[in-house]
Amino acid sequence: MSLKKQFSMKFDAGSWYKKSVEERNELNNQVIDEMLIKWPRMVKRAQKKPLPGLAGFHVIFFHIPKTGGTTLDYITAKNYRIDYVYQVNAPALDQHIAGVFKNNQMFRTLMGHYELNDVYYQLFDRQKMAQFTMIREPVSRIISYYDYLRSSENHPKYELAKDMSLEEFIEHPQIDEMPNAQSHRIMGLLKNNASQKDKRDDQQMIEDVCHQLTHRFSLFGLTEMYDHFLVMAQQTMGWQDIFYRRMNESKVKTDKTTINPQTIERIKELNAVDMALYDYAKDLFVKRMATLGITEEMVADFRKNNQAYAELLNWHRAD
Repeated sequence: MSLKKQFSMKFDAGSWYKKSVEERNELNNQVIDEMLIKWPRMVKRAQKKPLPGLAGFHVIFFHIPKTGGTTLDYITAKNYRIDYVYQVNAPALDQHIAGVFKNNQMFRTLMGHYELNDVYYQLFDRQKMAQFTMIREPVSRIISYYDYLRSSENHPKYELAKDMSLEEFIEHPQIDEMPNAQSHRIMGLLKNNASQKDKRDDQQMIEDVCHQLTHRFSLFGLTEMYDHFLVMAQQTMGWQDIFYRRMNESKVKTDKTTINPQTIERIKELNAVDMALYDYAKDLFVKRMATLGITEEMVADFRKNNQAYAELLNWHRAD
């Protein structure tokens, strides 16, 4: 992007959001295709034991809600200079685009709740980018989101969700993370009911979102294999500190075993695209682990060390 166009875009996103969702998605995919450090390159980086420096590229954490992302925000930020890191969700970004710039340069590491058609892809000022995300088993994610909304009084959806049953929650048209929100976010179809206007059937959407995850993210992880992903990121991104404690956990937790099986099946039915995406992602993630030589023994060693880290942080709480 030219400096003149970039300067204009920093202060006015209106021209961007006047474009159709389809056009914005296509333009951003063009940027991704041109700039992304793709998985084969990440494998080569792993072989060279890279440092986490940002010479030549941006790092983007595409944070899907309730996938363990707040903890991953913290881990990501620890591995880069603090003045290179900026956490902002798409609504706030749209209201103050200039905020992602410092000293006339875009922050090198950007983290937040985004979707494909958001404006930030048009603002990059480095030649390359590495983009990653986390995918979660859809039933667990929906239950987690349900618990989160009902216990988060400051959330805009709290009043709507606080007295709902799970059965009511999954059917309600104003719950924006239902249905298939992981896929819709990745494909740029989440906001303003864009998915309802999309003409693709489920099978075509599954094919397209699996392609998007494979070819337009440098790497991805699974919430259910969280530590495996951190070992992968350590190898490919060069992260030196991947120790953590879980953050932003729901205060209320529904026991999945107490949920009516029919409700579970209904969640799966409503999220059929996300279910297929998760199955595909799990298979591909395991293959990528094998490519990097990541073993269960390596992950177990990390977990042991991470437990020691957590105990060290908690030492002052001992009686």
